[in-house]
Amino acid sequence: MPSPFPGMDPYLEARNIWPGFHHRLADELADRLNRYIGPKYYADVDVHTVVEDISISASKTVYPDVGVVEPMTPTPPVGSVVAEAVMSPAPIQRLVVTGQAKLRSVRVYITETDELVTAIEILSPYNKRGEGLAEYRLKRSTLLNAPVHLVEIDLLRSGRRPGPEVDDPPLDEADYILLVNRSREDDPRRISEIWPVQLSEVLPALPVPLAPPDPDVGLDLNAAIQAVYARAGYDWRLHYDQPVPPPKLRPEMADWLVQHPAD
Repeated sequence: MPSPFPGMDPYLEARNIWPGFHHRLADELADRLNRYIGPKYYADVDVHTVVEDISISASKTVYPDVGVVEPMTPTPPVGSVVAEAVMSPAPIQRLVVTGQAKLRSVRVYITETDELVTAIEILSPYNKRGEGLAEYRLKRSTLLNAPVHLVEIDLLRSGRRPGPEVDDPPLDEADYILLVNRSREDDPRRISEIWPVQLSEVLPALPVPLAPPDPDVGLDLNAAIQAVYARAGYDWRLHYDQPVPPPKLRPEMADWLVQHPAD
C-alpha cells in the first residue's frame, strides 16, 4: 500500500530510517532522469563520505569495553609541598561515538564530455547542523559560482536551512523546501525558484534544467518517493501508531494529522 501521507512521509525522517531512504531516493531520481535525458546526458549518483560525532548522554561514568588502565599516581619530589584538592566529577558525561555517514547526491552530465550540467542535492541531517552545515554552505556557494544548475531538495523538518533565500516568512513556516537555481549565460544573477511544501501537500514535479537550448526535464518527486516506499517495505516497517519522529509538528500540521490519522 502507498504512504498514507499525500507527499513526504514524516516517519521517513526517523534516524533509523532516513539513511536507507536517502540512499534509495538518490538512486530512484537518477534512474528516473535517465529514462528521459539519454543519450545526450546521463545522471549518476555521487557518494561522499563524512565523519560524524554522535554524542550520547551518559548518567554514569563510561569505561572502554576492552580494558581499563589504572592511572599511576605520581610520587611528589622529596621535600616538596603538595596541596591536596578534592576533585568533583563532571555533572554531565557524554560518550562520543565517531562513525561514517555516506551522503548521496545526483549529478547530470553531458555524455560526450562528462561535463557537469546540474547538481541535485538531497539534504541530510549532516548538511543542516554544525560543521556539516558550514561545509554544505561552502559547497553550495561553489556550485552557485560555477556554470552549473542547482536543484536542492530538503525533505527534513529538523535542522537549519542552508540558503539565505529561505530564512524569511512564509518560507520559514514550510515543512519542506524545494529549490531550483539556474545558471544563465546571459544573466549573471542567480535567482532561486522556491517551492515551500507543507506536510499536508503533494510534492510538485520539479523542473531539472539542462544545457541550453534543451528544455527542462520534469522530476516527479511524489512518484519517486512512492516508488521507494513500495520497494523498501515501509508500509510494514513504519510504526504509524507511534508519534511522528522529531521535531515536533507545527500546530497547524498537528491539527491536520488529527483529522487525517496515518493508520
